[in-house]
Amino acid sequence: MTTKLAVLASVLIVLLVAAYLAAGYRLYDQLSTVARNPQNALNTPAHFQVYEPAYAGLDTTPYLMPSYAIVRFPSRQTCLMLAGWYVPGDAAAPAVVLAHGRSSCKCEAAVLIAAGMLHRHGFSVLLFDLRNHGQSDRDDGRTAMGNKEYQDVLGAWDWLRTAKGFAPERIGVYGPSLGAGTTMVAFGQEPRMAALFVDSPFFDLRQLIREELTRSGYPTFLAEPGIFMARVVGQVNLDAHSPQAAITRAAGRPIFDAHGASDPYINIHHSRDLVQLAAQSGANLTTWFPEGIDHHPDAIYKLPGDYEQHLAGFFQSALEK
Repeated sequence: MTTKLAVLASVLIVLLVAAYLAAGYRLYDQLSTVARNPQNALNTPAHFQVYEPAYAGLDTTPYLMPSYAIVRFPSRQTCLMLAGWYVPGDAAAPAVVLAHGRSSCKCEAAVLIAAGMLHRHGFSVLLFDLRNHGQSDRDDGRTAMGNKEYQDVLGAWDWLRTAKGFAPERIGVYGPSLGAGTTMVAFGQEPRMAALFVDSPFFDLRQLIREELTRSGYPTFLAEPGIFMARVVGQVNLDAHSPQAAITRAAGRPIFDAHGASDPYINIHHSRDLVQLAAQSGANLTTWFPEGIDHHPDAIYKLPGDYEQHLAGFFQSALEK
């Protein structure tokens, strides 16, 4: 009888572990899979439109950039080539690298509008696809939530220095959503990066995953097997890098954080936690938390005038010295 109970207990443990890992794999698969929006693929700097239903009628004419070059350059992890668009600005003006969010690309209207806003003020802009997105090379077809992609941001920054001759202090970086976390990691890794503007960043990836589980009606304990399966299946350590490094390693370099106060996806507390960390570490952080932004991250659509003023004004102050 004792032997039978031991066998049953062993079988039960094996089944529970298998179910635990299977649930972890399902979570990792959902978080890391890169989707594509075929509509966005039609957009270019010279002609693009907004496909988000709430803003489909937004006039993009003021932000069009008719003269642009198709470029390719290596990630700082040089085995991967990245696809981009380079739009030259005024000869004496600085440049800005623009990243994008998860399952997005350089064709995303919000990224193109941000680029157009900067270009209207004379900036040269470089929009590009992170690995596994758009027309850039693929390694595993998944996102590493910034833990690998920060090397792509650094590759774009390197290209502006080496191919276009911009001095490091004349190059800014912009990133929304997951691109915010990715560019923050890059900012923390590259001390020569001069200035960073992020839209709707996250403070802690584990916390963000738990909040996403709660929002989707799943128990938060599934975050741990999901992170474990990322190591096993994706060969990526989701704890390897943190956006917090942008704050703790800023060393006086300016950072701007824009975040809708009612963001339902990346809660505003993530930016408020960054503010608290900045106060503790003496970082040069400026914030704008507009009210009434209840989609993620829609401030650029809903308040384009204010957004442009903050975006262009920040980089003019940070880079045009």
